[in-house]
Amino acid sequence: MIREANEEDLDALLELYLDLHERSVPEHDERLWDAWARILADPDHHLIVCEEDGRIVSSCVCVVIPNLTRGVRPYAFVENVVTQADARGRGYATACLDHARMLARRAGCYKMMLLTGSHDPETLDFYRHAGYNSTDKTAFIQWL
Repeated sequence: MIREANEEDLDALLELYLDLHERSVPEHDERLWDAWARILADPDHHLIVCEEDGRIVSSCVCVVIPNLTRGVRPYAFVENVVTQADARGRGYATACLDHARMLARRAGCYKMMLLTGSHDPETLDFYRHAGYNSTDKTAFIQWL
């Protein structure tokens, strides 16, 4: 089942992010609770989860960003695409990305962008099969 995250999903998501790149679950302090509240309250911030048998097995974030170009059409940014290691290859992340595309279309977005730090050919092929390409734009990152 694909849905947007709700208040009760925080701990499951933090555990899932250990399969992304996190090394530990962050402390449940004021900073974490403030970030969680802001994410849940923002109508343009979509934290999409895929649930199977009551367990969150995959997720991605889709943020719709207002824009003054391209006919004042927004664009969407996809981040934190992850599937639990023991659940990969079953279409869960694809379902999350399909839901993100539906949300972006519904919002009138003219494009979706996705960055990955992975150089794994399987991961890159997965994104290509999901409709993304790496030829139209050049990405630059400045770590702060």
